[in-house]
Amino acid sequence: MKLLFVTQYGISAASSRTRVFQYLSYLKSKGYHCRIISVIEDKSLSGAKVSVVHQPIRKILYYFFAGWRTIISGLLLLIHGRNSDVIFIQKVVFPTFFRTAIKHLNTPVIFDFDDAIFTTEMEDLNWLSRFKVRRNSSGVPAMLKISKMAIVENGYNAAFAKDYVSNVEIITGPIDTERYRFFKKDTRKSSNSNVVLGWIGSPSTLPYLYEIRQILESIGREYSNVCLHVIGAQEFYLSQMSVAAEVWSIETEVEKLRSFDIGIMPIPDNAWTRGKGGYKLLQYMATGLPVIASPVGVNCNIVEHGQNGFLASENVDWEKSLQILIEDCELRRVMGERGRKKVEKKYSLKMSQPYLEKIINRIGPS
Repeated sequence: MKLLFVTQYGISAASSRTRVFQYLSYLKSKGYHCRIISVIEDKSLSGAKVSVVHQPIRKILYYFFAGWRTIISGLLLLIHGRNSDVIFIQKVVFPTFFRTAIKHLNTPVIFDFDDAIFTTEMEDLNWLSRFKVRRNSSGVPAMLKISKMAIVENGYNAAFAKDYVSNVEIITGPIDTERYRFFKKDTRKSSNSNVVLGWIGSPSTLPYLYEIRQILESIGREYSNVCLHVIGAQEFYLSQMSVAAEVWSIETEVEKLRSFDIGIMPIPDNAWTRGKGGYKLLQYMATGLPVIASPVGVNCNIVEHGQNGFLASENVDWEKSLQILIEDCELRRVMGERGRKKVEKKYSLKMSQPYLEKIINRIGPS
């Protein structure tokens, strides 16, 4: 069977990597012929970071480039889609002309999205956010209407998709548990040994970390042996706690995660964040870390409060949860092991590979 995948980014972007690229070796081993079209390729991915910095001219240039690349990718899709058995589009929203043309190819389409892309993460109502709201509020439903199947990250996104397409499947993550291997921490540490709080993300999600900035400052005053390690953003500072911030790299990502003792995921509760996939939590838990997260969206399914981590709503909850885990090395170990087992059972790539294959076979030619 010939499969055509269209992704928004290359393998360096988390959504494209987890929702498409990490499946390819498995599918190829099963005899599928896979072709990839990426709107923004890895060599141009640095441009994606422009969208989250406050440089209007660079933003405008980037979005013009992205629009041009979407047109090119749409033309390539029409060329190769004719000879494909299934077209898998990973959250690329094509303009009306291409949607109509794709529909007339009569090739079954799977539309996959891992975030609540039918809304926007931008809180300030500038011209760019208004444009994205208008485009996505109409474009995502239109993409779903030309699709035979939707695959989404969680129940929140599934509820939206079901209004426009009858076949909807949920795949959370998945996480490659062979790559993100369990790392057993030394439980013999003394009470004054360093404890590393860890956060991994991107410049666009860094504002979420500021949600608990005052709590981190308080923890820093209380515990001189606690520090914060930030991966994926370099502009986060605390006055009362040592912070190590560095850029994300696919080559060093797992190694850096293993330096953490506690994984944290604060996020606000809004229409955008309820559609998030909780991938940070899966990364933490796969490597054997206890987690603390805001009880928003799929986080409530991934984290079993008091078992593999804590759900923290208010500042007092965050402070108490951090204190408990900082002071109890053995509890960190136990929670980390439970988290790893849950990831292996429910969110692993090994579990999702045959499931995706089954979905493809269901809508592909018999």
